[in-house]
Amino acid sequence: MTQAFQSPGFAALAADRAVETRLVDERWQAVAWDLRTGRRRVVTDRPEGVHLSEIEPDGDAVWWFDADHAGEGRWRREPFAGGPAGEALHGVPRGRAYGVAFDRTGALAAVAVGVDGASHCYVGPPAGEARLIGSAPGYLGLADLSPDGRLLALAGQPDGDDAVVLWPTAARADDETDGSAHGLPGARPDGPLRIAGNRGLRLWPIEFNPLAVPEPELLLVVEEEERYTLATWSADTGLRRHPGLSFDAQITAGWYQGPRGVLIQHERAGRSRLLLADLDPPDGPGATARRAARKQEGTRQETAWQGTGDQEPEPARRAPSVRGISTPGGTIHDLSCAPDGTLHCVWSRESTPPRPLVLRPGTEVAHHPGPDHDGTSRTRRWTTRPYGRIHSFVSTPAGPGPWPTLFLVHGGPATHDRDSYDPRVNVLVEQGYAVVRTNYRGSTGYGARWQHEYGHRVGLAQIEDLAAVRADLVADGTALAERTGLCGFSWGGYLALLAMGAQPDLWSLGMAAQPIADYPAAYRTTTPALRALDRQLFGGTPDEVPERYRAADPRSYVHQVRSPVLLVASRTDERCPPDQVARYAADLGRLAVPHELLWVDGGHYSRRTADHRSVLTAMVRFARRSWPAPLPRPPRGDRPGVPAESMEGGEQP
Repeated sequence: MTQAFQSPGFAALAADRAVETRLVDERWQAVAWDLRTGRRRVVTDRPEGVHLSEIEPDGDAVWWFDADHAGEGRWRREPFAGGPAGEALHGVPRGRAYGVAFDRTGALAAVAVGVDGASHCYVGPPAGEARLIGSAPGYLGLADLSPDGRLLALAGQPDGDDAVVLWPTAARADDETDGSAHGLPGARPDGPLRIAGNRGLRLWPIEFNPLAVPEPELLLVVEEEERYTLATWSADTGLRRHPGLSFDAQITAGWYQGPRGVLIQHERAGRSRLLLADLDPPDGPGATARRAARKQEGTRQETAWQGTGDQEPEPARRAPSVRGISTPGGTIHDLSCAPDGTLHCVWSRESTPPRPLVLRPGTEVAHHPGPDHDGTSRTRRWTTRPYGRIHSFVSTPAGPGPWPTLFLVHGGPATHDRDSYDPRVNVLVEQGYAVVRTNYRGSTGYGARWQHEYGHRVGLAQIEDLAAVRADLVADGTALAERTGLCGFSWGGYLALLAMGAQPDLWSLGMAAQPIADYPAAYRTTTPALRALDRQLFGGTPDEVPERYRAADPRSYVHQVRSPVLLVASRTDERCPPDQVARYAADLGRLAVPHELLWVDGGHYSRRTADHRSVLTAMVRFARRSWPAPLPRPPRGDRPGVPAESMEGGEQP
């Protein structure tokens, strides 16, 4: 069995049971892991693979999302030790998985599914009948279910009116009563309380405190004033920021080992670091008030929650204690915490494939993997511009340059390239290409200003950054000016097509897999979640700001394309629908531009590694044909073609 590229999910009440999503015969499958015996049992054998799996808190059963090639399906459930599988919750319609969660004991489960452009939330006992709690148009992701099962936390658009939605599970879809009847004063008549964000305040709900049973306490990340700060919400306190836990670039977090402990992962400039903190030091004012509140709670009956989502004045309190966890340089792709506090990570760096990394904070010195030497030269480049510095990872073959150079453009745009292993880089370097991964404006990991402030110039700002890095690499002898090309997947493929038409003098090759090729058309036919993202990026819809979509649309510049273009598309791709790619290919045909349109299976993001490998093989072949002169080959042995390993790299759907 191959190694896992996702960290295990542990049963909170059964420390010796976990579930993993592992590559089995080149497909992701759900695997039950008995930590006591070390035995792993493959639970699923789905031809399309499985991307999502969970385990019930008591460890009795494993869940997985049984999706088709388009990503629609249902949650299924099977006993941990094996046996017949069935529906995890009966009565939930087929749709897209928007989240799953359990209460503290596993007696109640919650799921959110996307159906016909709306989000629907259900609760019920595992393997029992589900009850619809409510529905909302567009996308709402289920963040968590409170330990007592009373409250759902859902995530909407971080800067929108529904940034955080708190929905009592006692509500019904047809409930007409005021939300305060469920203990949430300030809620709307349809039940939930909504905590709004705006352009100056973005909110992400993470999870409920597993130990805060009488009064649910939610952990959040708040972005404001170009900082990312941990915050908590409860009905008593409202939204409470913890300014001592504020960072200059993106973070995520989770509760850790105790009533106030949190584990923080900070992503900056392509590397990860881990921190442990106490939200309220034991001798701080917050702790005193908390002890008093708990004492009072023990002498009175439970009453209706007080407060709303509004922030109240925060008392002065001692700064939280923070300490780092020793980790090797690189990227932590996934992270989970076992019941005993052991951290299970999936870690990699540019020269090292993903591997498990087990950390035991405070108990021993971490043993880090040693350096790898594979003959590839890897450097970090910073390109200075008036608005900031553009960070790139550059990998080159052995020997002197300049080299034919391919920019491997990341998608998103709200993600970033990292100091992490990407097998596509290795394949392309072995073929004699220099490979550049650039974190253009809009990328995460470099602060709020870098991500957001480019004036709704969607696409145009990003390809300006790519052009600036290209100029630097040509000037310093790394890149051949006449042989620089672009290779991208999803939104990265979109940037490749846009640059091929808007900057035709700079790029002599473009390869785009599952791209946006016609932005207005893609908006109208993509998923609700991506339409919401586009409205945020552009400041409106194609009807509201048509000039912005027109300026960002690759088809607006297709008449200027003059270099070869490879298009890869899937007929079952709901994110970047196939018809708009086919129209772009037809445009190239009418203009007599050399191109190829390759149709593949698997939707927007296949769960079969063979599909990823075949796409990369086609790209290598197309690049060879488009740049036919002999390319320098590094003396690294006879390793032609594409290796039989996962080709996903670091990008996930």
